[in-house]
Amino acid sequence: MPRQETLGERIRRLRQQRGLSLAKVSGADFSRAFLNQVEMGRSQPSTRVLRVIAGRLGTEVDYLLEGRPPNLDRELALERARVLVARGQPRRALAALAEAGDATDWQLRTDVRLCQAEALRAVGSSEEADAIIAEERRVITAHRDAHRLERLRAVERGRPFSVGRGDLDGAVRVHLRLADRALRAARGADALEHYRAARVLLEI
Repeated sequence: MPRQETLGERIRRLRQQRGLSLAKVSGADFSRAFLNQVEMGRSQPSTRVLRVIAGRLGTEVDYLLEGRPPNLDRELALERARVLVARGQPRRALAALAEAGDATDWQLRTDVRLCQAEALRAVGSSEEADAIIAEERRVITAHRDAHRLERLRAVERGRPFSVGRGDLDGAVRVHLRLADRALRAARGADALEHYRAARVLLEI
């Protein structure tokens, strides 16, 4: 099994990949010497300093600490929620979406909000769903994203995505079983792929 990258190694790799100097990342918040010590594993940054470093490297604190790809947990929560909506379990979907509510990039945030609107409609909270749809329509229109606009319209019309029939439903169950197994083994990326595959089958 390959040795896991340390916090300092991860920071140095990202900094070099982005072509940033020690001075550029440290700025006026801490010294270059301190950042160098962090990269060599000789100093431990505070949470505040980690936030500064993550922001300047264009990543997240979780990724620096644990090596999880940015937004992986949020994307996983979103895909689980989409599958739950497609399988007629909107209340469970809303609970799953709570883990993705703080998404910062607009695409993921919009996808989360559209799924939330779809689930809210399914539980009879149409007013709340309509408010989300109106807000996300402005965001999507501003970014000229045709794919998300199409999804928004489907949610707005209450068009069902679930098919749940025969062999297709069997394939969905296999993907969900593999996703659950990957989650238990802490293999988030694998779980995400299986949830995505299940969701795609449900949306055919």
